[in-house]
Amino acid sequence: MSQNSILDRLWALDTNTVSDALDFLNLKGATFGLQPLWDCPKIIGRASTVKVGSKTESTPTTHLITPVIDAITSDDRILVVSGGTDGISCWGDIIANASKVKRIRGTIIDGMSRDIDGSREIGYPVFGRGVTMISGRNRLVQIESGKPVHMRGVTVHQDDYVIADRCGTVFVPAEYIGEVLALGEKIDRRQSLMVHAVRAGQPVSEVMHDKQFEAISDTDGANMLSASAKSPYQQNPKKASVEDQELVALFRESDTPAVSDALDRLGISGQAFNIMPLANYKKATVGPAFTVRYVPASDPPGSVGDFIDDVAMGDIVVIDNGGRTDCTVWGDIMTQYAGLRGIAGSVIDGVCRDVNRAIADDYPLFTAGRWMRTGKDRVQVGGTNESIGIGKVRVKPRDIVVADANGVVIVPRGRAREVAEIAQRIEKGEASIREMIAGGDTIAVAREKLGYHTLQRKG
Repeated sequence: MSQNSILDRLWALDTNTVSDALDFLNLKGATFGLQPLWDCPKIIGRASTVKVGSKTESTPTTHLITPVIDAITSDDRILVVSGGTDGISCWGDIIANASKVKRIRGTIIDGMSRDIDGSREIGYPVFGRGVTMISGRNRLVQIESGKPVHMRGVTVHQDDYVIADRCGTVFVPAEYIGEVLALGEKIDRRQSLMVHAVRAGQPVSEVMHDKQFEAISDTDGANMLSASAKSPYQQNPKKASVEDQELVALFRESDTPAVSDALDRLGISGQAFNIMPLANYKKATVGPAFTVRYVPASDPPGSVGDFIDDVAMGDIVVIDNGGRTDCTVWGDIMTQYAGLRGIAGSVIDGVCRDVNRAIADDYPLFTAGRWMRTGKDRVQVGGTNESIGIGKVRVKPRDIVVADANGVVIVPRGRAREVAEIAQRIEKGEASIREMIAGGDTIAVAREKLGYHTLQRKG
């Protein structure tokens, strides 16, 4: 199999699928925490490894990584840099430009980058822990290259295969690339059939049953196609109650900052910590909470997604996965099915994957992060419609969830009308302040006249 053929086949997959293939083969390769540092395109290629570390001598040295860049002669390379230090850069725009000239495909850093706008401007993909402004000059040095490096718990060898996209970064041992590609392609075909099945209306509890995953080696998928062909899509039979519709309408024009201030005024803890939007949503998502609690998988493992057939139109699925970031509980099939069922969105104290599907479908997702590794055989549903914890906030079934580009707040159902009234009063007060300063008043005068400093104070 030629290198071009291998890379073409790897390009046709994504990190979610490759991660699943590695799982089936009991291979390590999926990393957590190495994310795109700008809106990078997907990259695939072969690893050129570099290890950096703290500088201990005062004598001048060649800038780290530059000898490796100069030595590259092929166009299939991805720089894989280990040993970075939090807060200190081991990548910047000058070496990004040099790499671009050498036709290097991108850089994966277990560390930090600075001058990230420079990499963005030339379209050079950089994945890593985060960004900083602090230079690595006289702080970090290159220790070695072309040797095995450790990237977030995964050992990467020179010439291993690399795939990185919006969900993160995966490394594939070169000696197993054939098996990983073959299995990944089967998984990809199977997942496509599953998507077709849920689009056709087949219950997701059947589509995502463990037996479907166990049959991953089946290449034709005839049974699933046959079932989906016989099962045209039916609308969600579970409708929102009159009271649900009334309570949701109270918050339809509100945003989370106003609701948060109202909760503060009433002494209610409802702001979900560290649960953030997948995209910069332009309007709030509001709905009653359908609560789900995940637990570590048993032996044999239990269900991971059957609950979704019980979720009513307009509900928001609120999942307590204990804040776990090592495996996901939501992917493209769940996104597709939830959208078809008229579910309003999902809030997860944990991570999601297949984010391109959710972004393309404009399906609202609010999570503690994104990663590609499946939760299958790692977690299972422990309970539904019971009290759970999300981002340090208790959520009861049918509480009202308000989520937007700022984050997520939970409103206790029994106090929803009270919270909504105060939130609307706060929003009106802030709108009046904006009108006054637009008319020439100082912000201090406007705030004083309208009592801004007491808007969210406990009454």
